[in-house]
Amino acid sequence: MNFKSIRFSIYSLVLFVGLIFGIVFLFKFNILIGFAGIVLLLIPAKLQRIAIDEANGKVDKFIAKYLVLILAVAISFLAIMSVAFWMKVL
Repeated sequence: MNFKSIRFSIYSLVLFVGLIFGIVFLFKFNILIGFAGIVLLLIPAKLQRIAIDEANGKVDKFIAKYLVLILAVAISFLAIMSVAFWMKVL
């Protein structure tokens, strides 16, 4: 088990969630800047690739390959829905 892999997985997930919130806000205000923000999603993908390369145990590989992706999709859905909700309320 390599904690460096788990650390990179957590960094990737946190950065991905932050970028998703930012991109959703950018799309709400200006569509062209929102498309430019999508390019920033390459950074968490690179961090996840590093996490997968550093993983040497079964738990590490499961976290880096599958768990991060599942959490990213779920949190992305929640981020988009919450931003849409709060923009409608405010």
